[in-house]
Amino acid sequence: MAKKIIQVILVLLFLVLVVVGIVVGSYVFSSPRTDTRSESRLLITGAWEDKDRNMKFAFDENGNFAITELDSDKLIADGYFRINEDRDTIKLFMFPGHYEDSFDKHVKLFCFAQITYSDLVDPSNGDKKNKTAPPPTATFFVKLAGDDSNGELYKVTMPEKTLDLYAKGKRFTAKKR
Repeated sequence: MAKKIIQVILVLLFLVLVVVGIVVGSYVFSSPRTDTRSESRLLITGAWEDKDRNMKFAFDENGNFAITELDSDKLIADGYFRINEDRDTIKLFMFPGHYEDSFDKHVKLFCFAQITYSDLVDPSNGDKKNKTAPPPTATFFVKLAGDDSNGELYKVTMPEKTLDLYAKGKRFTAKKR
């Protein structure tokens, strides 16, 4: 009888680990599309800043994100993301403890949050010759995953592109301030 109970517990533990592994793996090994001129390419090209709200949203080409305070670089949340261009959403996956208490109001089930973006505009549209074009802009609505009622609105701009996605992995050189 004790052997059967131990077997059942081990099988359940194994199934839980497999499900957790699939969820974590789908976020860790996902990366935004880099095959065409798409919204996901623009979103990961550089950091998005809202100077009025003192927030910086950074998404990289490996599927990692970080939300920090703009002036102090204090980390508010980090983890992995997935962009859904059909729904104009960015789903965030964070490990428990990888976000501050101030971000807790946006987190559902201890590790998921969602950003809905709109008004995503890049005036240069990949044109390297147009150096005087205004920076790309967007509107981010950070909310609970699956809940449209509670959230915060951020008007963000990308003051500087840090990744040249059309040059096969080459990065722009950082400007010294």
